[in-house]
Amino acid sequence: MLQLYPALVSYGLSDNRILGDMFQVSMQAQLAQRQSLVFTPQLQQAIKLLLLNNVDLTSYVEKAAEENPFLEVKLPEVSRGIPMVPMSSGSAVDQSGYDPISMLVDRAGETFGAQVFAQVEDLLSDHDDRAIGYALASHLEPTGWLLVALEDVAANLCADVAQVDQVLRKLQRAEPAGLFARNLRECLRLQLRDAGKDRAKMHVLIDHLNLVQQGALPELRRKLDCNKEQLAGYLRQLRRLNPKPGLELGDGHAVPLQEPDLCAFKDAEGEWSVELNNSTLPVIKVDEEMGRKVRKLIGKDADCEFVRGSLGTARWLTRAILQRNETSIKVAAEIVRYQKPFLDEGMQKMRPLKLKMIADAVGLHESTISRVTSSLTMQTPQGCFPLKAFFSAAIESDGSDEGASAWAIRNKIRNMVGAEPQNRPFSDDKITSELNSQGFQIARRTVAKYRKLDRIPSSSQRRRSYEMSAPSIQC
Repeated sequence: MLQLYPALVSYGLSDNRILGDMFQVSMQAQLAQRQSLVFTPQLQQAIKLLLLNNVDLTSYVEKAAEENPFLEVKLPEVSRGIPMVPMSSGSAVDQSGYDPISMLVDRAGETFGAQVFAQVEDLLSDHDDRAIGYALASHLEPTGWLLVALEDVAANLCADVAQVDQVLRKLQRAEPAGLFARNLRECLRLQLRDAGKDRAKMHVLIDHLNLVQQGALPELRRKLDCNKEQLAGYLRQLRRLNPKPGLELGDGHAVPLQEPDLCAFKDAEGEWSVELNNSTLPVIKVDEEMGRKVRKLIGKDADCEFVRGSLGTARWLTRAILQRNETSIKVAAEIVRYQKPFLDEGMQKMRPLKLKMIADAVGLHESTISRVTSSLTMQTPQGCFPLKAFFSAAIESDGSDEGASAWAIRNKIRNMVGAEPQNRPFSDDKITSELNSQGFQIARRTVAKYRKLDRIPSSSQRRRSYEMSAPSIQC
């Protein structure tokens, strides 16, 4: 630049001319096409709907109906439980016309709910206490546990938390012992009312259930300050306690805490079909007639805009839920088509499956498949499974080109551990060797990982557990 500048001047070019040519600035308009994804509020809501199971969808639609006067929602019927009635601000509750026992479907006194509510009436005589007792009983799980927070019950009933806690203490005298417990330790303690002189020792044992699970017998003896024979007696008493006392009031089987979202079954022609569980889905409808009437009565622009926006939101939500249901059916049907061997014969026939395989089959993106399968469950002849359970990696197998499903391998590991000799539990190396001999190419660390995923203790921990379960415990 310094060498070129004198030469330019020698040709008769002025300084301004030189600088103008070197620093020319111009403005030009250019057109370019570019694709980009814009997440509108409606698109965000549509994605959210894909992430909801039927129960969560019902809650979402119910909340939307509270804010939108043109959205009509018919909620699915609740199979158990009774509506909670708010208490009055005074000390007494008007019980006229309110008989929770009469609201039960079965009044023969044989159902779980009927027996629990009958005990509420026996244990509570005060009207206010009974109202709280009915509310607590309506939230009782079939296992006998109470998983609802007392603060939520008190807020719903406009009652004091201390009063709800006092009623709960009275209800915990119900039979079988352990009903209305809020966790495992409380459930076991409630069953120690007649433990006599051993009650204090048993409470210490229950406080250290983690040591019992680990089979740490010497440490347990130090905690309880007892000898081998005494510890053996305490452990026998612990095994006699029932962690699920509510099952004694039913038929011995716990009903699902949540109904499935989808159902897979064989139709009359023997073909597999998939349906949504409509008993858990809300029925929504847009009240177009009310919208027309309201538009005729209002005259302000702001009111017209509100009506127009509310109707548009209601129509969009109806279409979005319909699309969500269709997508769920489409994805579930493809999963059922691919996993027919599992549905017919059981876990050992589970095939390896990836999200991309279902996405390519139904013409959707992998992220959409991931969202649909994140929370939905499906009832099958083999049991109720989350849709995520049908996806697993492939393990190399000599007898199959596509390999074996990781779920099938995990099932084999569970079966092997269940059938192992108690005096010599199988180590991870032993399980690995057995699987390799069956043609499955799997490493020991993979066996250890699957064992931990299924919460199966190590061989040494299982050995101690077997020793504790034996009639004669060698501490």
